[in-house]
Amino acid sequence: MLLGSDEYLQEFKKRLNEDKEYEKLAKSVNDSYTLYLKEEPKKGITEPLIVGFTVENGKITDVWRGERKTNFILTAPYGVYVDILTGKLNVNRAFIMRKLKVKGSLPRLLKTSKATELLVEVLRTIPTEFHGDYSKKSIKV
Repeated sequence: MLLGSDEYLQEFKKRLNEDKEYEKLAKSVNDSYTLYLKEEPKKGITEPLIVGFTVENGKITDVWRGERKTNFILTAPYGVYVDILTGKLNVNRAFIMRKLKVKGSLPRLLKTSKATELLVEVLRTIPTEFHGDYSKKSIKV
């Protein structure tokens, strides 16, 4: 599935909503998120990829492509997201190292760090095709 496609987003929602551990870890989360994957023309990523989702009491209630007003905006070059999804970079370390910039309350985001790490683990189970030069790092499950 192509990262950021409607098919990918629906699979993201389905898998997270089936994960009882994620529901437990995120039960106090009631926030919306925009993920902004910045273009990297030299790597074949000519346009930004913008997706988002809403979590309510441990369940993903909405997923979308494009911009919306959300509680958090997480911005990084496309390759940083690839490194997170392929396990080369821990998502919470990416926040702390400022490789993944956060607009919104970082302390509030880090309070749910275990849920965030599990969310990424679940995403790693989805066969994911990356864009541009990153296609060689695609996740095959």
